[in-house]
Amino acid sequence: MVKLVPIGDVRASEYNPRKNDEKRLALTEMSLRKLGFLLPIYADKDGEILSGHQRHLVAERMGFDKIPVQYVDQEDLNSRKALNVLFNRATNDLQKQDTCTKIKKRLYNMDVDGMCAGLPDIEPGSEASYPCVYACRRIDTVQLAKKNHRDFDSHMKALAKALEKKTGSLMPVVIGPDMDVVNGIGRLQVAAEAGKKFIQCVEVTEAQREFASAMLNLLSMDFSMESEYADVLRYNSFMRERNTRETDAEGNCALGDGFFKGVFPNNNGRDFFKLEGDVLKAWTGRYGDKIVDFGAGKLNNTRTLRAAGVYVSAFEPYFVTTGDEIHKQKSLEIAERFLEEVGSGVEYTSVFISSVFNSVPFMEDRKKIAAIAAALCYPKGQVVCWCQSNEAHQFTATKKKSVQDEARLTFDLDYEPNTILGDISKHPKVQKGHTREEMTGIFAPRFRKVKRLDLIQKFWYLEAIEPILDVDALADALDFEFDLPYPDGSTMGLAGRAREVFEKRLGVKLPGKEGSYGK
Repeated sequence: MVKLVPIGDVRASEYNPRKNDEKRLALTEMSLRKLGFLLPIYADKDGEILSGHQRHLVAERMGFDKIPVQYVDQEDLNSRKALNVLFNRATNDLQKQDTCTKIKKRLYNMDVDGMCAGLPDIEPGSEASYPCVYACRRIDTVQLAKKNHRDFDSHMKALAKALEKKTGSLMPVVIGPDMDVVNGIGRLQVAAEAGKKFIQCVEVTEAQREFASAMLNLLSMDFSMESEYADVLRYNSFMRERNTRETDAEGNCALGDGFFKGVFPNNNGRDFFKLEGDVLKAWTGRYGDKIVDFGAGKLNNTRTLRAAGVYVSAFEPYFVTTGDEIHKQKSLEIAERFLEEVGSGVEYTSVFISSVFNSVPFMEDRKKIAAIAAALCYPKGQVVCWCQSNEAHQFTATKKKSVQDEARLTFDLDYEPNTILGDISKHPKVQKGHTREEMTGIFAPRFRKVKRLDLIQKFWYLEAIEPILDVDALADALDFEFDLPYPDGSTMGLAGRAREVFEKRLGVKLPGKEGSYGK
């Protein structure tokens, strides 16, 4: 239920990924002045805004005493962050490929001044400035769906359905006088397919319709996932339960593609529940018998290789057992055992980075992993990397007609090319498709020779040899990787230990802050 509350009763969240700019804030003010609040602001029960930060800011500037608010029951911080991301996407009628840059360009190419030139100003705080409160009415869902069904879209529907599930209700649909949907086509489709008899609607006049469409669908601040949400994207990179590979009758897990495609490109994981005989001989002939599984997920590949007699040191900062919750204590145990093994001086023949770069959110993070990998296999080992290319379907398909479920719902980001955000409603997770140039750019500074870089079934398979030891880059990478963040606000806290281990292993002194680690 939407309530009119004192404007001071709600406050901006500290993690909102939208970046304000005055040009678009001016448009927000024009929208409130000419249209009023067509949709409410959404906040949690403590008054933290989940959707509507810019309208709240502008309303304060305009002198509004009250604003319309729909309260949502979201207590957990990470749930609020996920819902904030979902709101920022699901309230606009946008396609998967509609990034902030694209919709901003479309908006700025419009004659916005011409659209609203004949519209009278609405007095802030008057009844007319709150149409989502005073002009919201029930419309027959079937009648409205028949009028607009040609605009139904599976992507918008999936967003609206995810938002309804998280908030417990559908926000109103904005319609024109002839019952055409101005904003909320996905919400209408959800209601129609659920068999709801009526749906709440806010009607704009014919004179307001074009301006309302531009403001509701195209007016959006830049989406800065790489600032306030950087740590969220890092710890949400964990392997999802739905991605666990199948097992055979004896409980052996199918080997991951990145661990065998370089030797057996035409096989699949089910061919390698066990490594033995000639297959094992061919495998060790390529990779040796002392490896690192860097970013080991649920340790399935580690177990399969260990069962075959291969020595494996596994590192996984975000280990998940059942469900999609990180088991921090187990993650720390894995990291501490890994450092013990690294410190023993074992000479690794291959360092595998398999499917890790798919979900590591930032290029600088990937480069740090490459620096650690080079140090691990120094001086004679190799690194083996397997990750999605920019030619994978999810980066080349611009619009899917098939219905998407929540788990596969994605939208494009534009801070890096070929980057999308998925699992939006629960644990927002980046997926990145790499170009050949990006792959080379990650590894060429850390290895003298990229021996192999092949595109296999839309994935890159890379082998790099002759590692270069760069103590400055290594120190920076260890400080980052072994102090990664966790959802509870803590960090791994093993940077000091990692420095000691690598100094001992390599016989070097790493630059850094003397005495600031291991406390």
